[in-house]
Amino acid sequence: MSAQYYGKLSKSRQLPTRFYRPLALTALAVAAALSTQAQAAGPTIYGKLNLSAQHYKFEKLEFGQTGTPASYLHTGATATVPELEQWAIESNASRFGIKGDLTINDELKLVYLVEYGIDADNGTNSNGRELSQRNIYAGIEGRWGTVLLGKNDSPLKTLLANPITRTDIDRFNDAALADIGSYLVGENRPDNVIQYNSPIFWQGFEFKLAAVQNEETGVLVSASNPQDDDGLATGYSSSLTYGKGTWFVGVAVDSNVVATDALRLTGEISLGQVKLGAIYQTAEQHDDTDRIGPFTTFVGSSVSASGAQNGINSLGEWDAASGTAFKEQDGYVLNATWKIAGPWTAKLQYGHSKTTPLNTSYDDVKADAVALGLDYRLNEAARLYSYYAQLDTEGDTAIGTVKPSDSTFAVGLDFRF
Repeated sequence: MSAQYYGKLSKSRQLPTRFYRPLALTALAVAAALSTQAQAAGPTIYGKLNLSAQHYKFEKLEFGQTGTPASYLHTGATATVPELEQWAIESNASRFGIKGDLTINDELKLVYLVEYGIDADNGTNSNGRELSQRNIYAGIEGRWGTVLLGKNDSPLKTLLANPITRTDIDRFNDAALADIGSYLVGENRPDNVIQYNSPIFWQGFEFKLAAVQNEETGVLVSASNPQDDDGLATGYSSSLTYGKGTWFVGVAVDSNVVATDALRLTGEISLGQVKLGAIYQTAEQHDDTDRIGPFTTFVGSSVSASGAQNGINSLGEWDAASGTAFKEQDGYVLNATWKIAGPWTAKLQYGHSKTTPLNTSYDDVKADAVALGLDYRLNEAARLYSYYAQLDTEGDTAIGTVKPSDSTFAVGLDFRF
C-alpha cells in the first residue's frame, strides 16, 4: 500500500488498494494517450476550391463524314471552321485530402497523403464519378530524405513548383487554355510509383527519383507487347533543382513515363517586384516494346459522333488519326509576374510548341498560346482572379487550310483550407 500525507503534522494514512488500482489504471491511460498524441501529428484535412465563370470562343476544323454509320475522322481539308461561343462554370482542379505523419523514433516517421479531385461545378467528373484520384501515397521519412509508394506527380511535372519561394513557374496552372498542358506533354501523375525525395543538401540542391512499375502479366499479347518486363521499373522520372532566395533552376528527365521520353529545363529569377520564368522541353514517343500504356498525350482531346475534337484542345485535330498521338515535340514557355501594389499581381505568359504527328507524312503542328491575368489576394490562402487566354494552332494543309483559334475570358475564386 502507498502512504498519503496531509500536511507536516498529519499522520500518514494508508490508501486502500480498491482506490489505488483504478487511479493507477487511469493514470496509465492518460499517459498512453499523451504519448500517442506526441508521436503522431494527426491527420490534417485540407482542400482547395477553384471556381471560375468562363466565356469561351472555340474554332474547330471541320472534317468530312466517312463510313457507315457516318463518323468524323481527322482527315479531309476544308476551309470551314465551325464556331462555338458559350459561358460555363468551371471547377479547376478543386480537391480535398487527408495528410499526416506518425513518429517512429527520433530518426524516422511515417508519412501519408490521400487526395481526391472534386468537380464543384456539377458534382461529377467526365467519367460520371464524384471523386477522381490524385496523389495518394504512404512512405517513410528521415534525415536522409523520404521514400514514397503509391500514385504521385512525376518529378518532371513537379519541377514547375519552385521549392524555395513556393511558387508555380506555370503562372496559369489549372487554367483552361492557359495551362501548359494545353500544348506541352509531360504533365503526368503515374500509377505504381516508388519515389525518393532528398532533403535540401549542399545549401540549395534537391533531388527526386521515381521508378514506375508496369506490372506486366507475363502473357504475350503481341510482338510489340510481349508483357515480359521483369525489372524493378519500366519507366523513370528524375529531377535536380538548385535555388536561393531570389532565383531557382532545375532539370528533369522522363524515360517511358506515359510512353514518353522528355527533357525539361526551368528557371526563375526575382528582380524586385517582378519575377521572370522560363521553361524549355524536348520530348519524343518511347519506341521500345516495354512502353507503358495507355498512350495519351494532350488533355481534353476527344472524338464523338457529333464532331471531331469537341474538347478544350485543338492539337489533336492535326494528327490525321482518330486518337491523339505524336512522334516528337519541342516547346518553350516565357512568363512574368509583377506585384503591382498591395494585393494586386499581374501575370503574362507565352508558350510555343512544334509537334511532329505519329504519321510523319503530315507537317508539324505549331501551337502558340498567350495568357494575361490579374490576381487580387484576399489573404495567404485565397485570391480573386481574372485572365484571358488564346491558343492558336496550325498544321498540314492536307488536313486543314485554316488556322483555328480558341480563346477564353474568366473571372474566378481560388482558396485553400
